[in-house]
Order: sequence, then structure tokens, then C-alpha cells
Amino acid sequence: MKLSKLIKLSTLSTFTLMGGGCCGVPSEAKPHSELSAEEAAMNLVRDVVSGGYDLMSTEEIKKRLDAGEDMVIIDTMPEDSYRKNHIPGAISAVLPGKMEEVDTERRAAFVKALGDDKNKPVVIYCGRVSCYRSHVGALIAKEEGFTNVLRHPGGIDAWLEAGYQAESK
Repeated sequence: MKLSKLIKLSTLSTFTLMGGGCCGVPSEAKPHSELSAEEAAMNLVRDVVSGGYDLMSTEEIKKRLDAGEDMVIIDTMPEDSYRKNHIPGAISAVLPGKMEEVDTERRAAFVKALGDDKNKPVVIYCGRVSCYRSHVGALIAKEEGFTNVLRHPGGIDAWLEAGYQAESK
């Protein structure tokens, strides 16, 4: 594994351990406990390594948007969530939280949302670190040959928590 990827993963793990939360933790874990933060970090690192994609932080997305960088941003949350709040410029392409639940129609719609330029940065997000829709999207993008796939683990919750303006439809 490249040194830069190891540094990013260790930084992400530290960030997640400091404040993340996760679904599916043992019942004795408190919502923002070290145990739940550890589980969220471990799951995220495993997903990134197995998926072969990279990560992009909330702050980095904001900087790139402010700089006018050309990238595709895809919101994988349900349509009602997208209509309520989404990162500016994001395209809605709803996905389930499990790869085996992706049907042909949803996959085709998602691939269409990715666009034709397989080298353009593609940022995929969902609700939060514990949401797996963005992981499913990143896996599909990689399978389709996209080379610059970036998952935004904090999703729309992190975007709003950072105080950044969201769009609504």
C-alpha cells in the first residue's frame, strides 16, 4: 500500500476515533464511546482497502468546490433526503446499503450519473460514516473503470455540522 494512503487511513482512523459513531455496535457501547468510534474506524478502513478507492474530507470537498474544480458529486441517499439537503452541485443517484440489493435499474441510473469521463474525480457520499450507500457507490464506480473514485465518509451530516450551506430541491 502506498505511504500516502497509509497516512490518510491512519489520519482518518484517528479522526473517526475522536468523534465518530456507528450503527451495529455492541449494546454495552455508548453512542459516542471509544468502542463505537473504534468500530466505525475499523469498518471504514476495511471498506477503503477492500474497495480500492480513496477518501475525501468535508473540508477538502468545500475547498475544491470553492476553487471551481471540475468533479462529479453523487448523493446516494433516498430522494426525500436529497430534496431536503445535499452538497451543492450533487447529483441524486439513490443506492441501497448493500451491494447485493442493487438491481439492474438502480445500477444503470448510478452509472449514468457518473458521466463519461472515467478519469474525472467522482465524490460519492451518503448520510454519515456508518452509512454504506457511499461504499456501494464507490464499488460500482471502480467496477465500471472509474479511476479517481473518492468516498466522502462523513456525508451530508458532516457537511451540515461543518456549517456549510446545502442545496435543496
